[in-house]
Amino acid sequence: MEELRQIFDRAFKRLFSLSNAAVINLINGLFGTNHPPDSSVVYTNRESTNASLRHRFADVFVLIGGRFHYHLEAQMSYSNDIVVRVFEYGFHHALESRRDGSLCLEFPEPVVIYLSDRDDIPPEDVLHIHFQGLGSIDYRVRNIVYLRQSSAEILQKKLIVLIPFQVLRLRSFLFDKRGHLKRLDKNECDRLIESIESDIIKAINLNYSAGNISYTDMLKLCDTAGQLYDQIILHYRKKGGDYTMRPLLPGALRLPNDKYIFQLEELEDKYAEAQKTIATQEKDNATLSDENEKLRARIRELETAISR
Repeated sequence: MEELRQIFDRAFKRLFSLSNAAVINLINGLFGTNHPPDSSVVYTNRESTNASLRHRFADVFVLIGGRFHYHLEAQMSYSNDIVVRVFEYGFHHALESRRDGSLCLEFPEPVVIYLSDRDDIPPEDVLHIHFQGLGSIDYRVRNIVYLRQSSAEILQKKLIVLIPFQVLRLRSFLFDKRGHLKRLDKNECDRLIESIESDIIKAINLNYSAGNISYTDMLKLCDTAGQLYDQIILHYRKKGGDYTMRPLLPGALRLPNDKYIFQLEELEDKYAEAQKTIATQEKDNATLSDENEKLRARIRELETAISR
């Protein structure tokens, strides 16, 4: 099960290779912010060293618009000491991002996303920090239980980046809480897979049509969902399951004109780059022209002085 957790952890990080607009929608949906879709997105260092001098990795630190820091952690199971780890990561991030000479430590705003549907996860965890002689503060970390979110909520909050993790609904159907195989009803299992597939396809298509994600984002989300599904089924078979499950998303998002849409987006990107290059060249040319004019004026001044 640990190997499966690592695969889902890597999948979570992979989703942050999507377009800036998709990631900004996620940040806005998770934190209730309203960052413009064209804001800059920078991923800052995730590596830190704990007291045992062992390297540890947080999930995602992201800087939006050059000012706003966020820290996103993904978990598959709950432990109330995760808040300690989030604080540790946040502290190291504050140290690393501190400006030279500054005596201010700025912690990023954190959230923990549980890729689960458990109902015993609290809305937040609180770490009580006591400073001897100075008083105490409460460090609060919000918890979001992703699979408790309905499809309508996911669409409303524009959490489309997380849609591949809808396949985790299948896990609770295949395994009990101790990780043992369940006895499957083929028809019921087929209906569940169809429901998951329908939710994923609908959400991706709606967000693409609304302009919340690019065509490339759409393909990456579909591909990630398929890979996560494959890993769950592989784990199921390793445990001794013998039910043959049909493929997920069998070309559901591949339309006849897809290749033309993809080519069009590539050409639009190249055109945008060319326009930037032309603008830069025009600016350089204008500067050069200005310098040339100044040089000509100086030559005329010298010629006038010599003629006198």
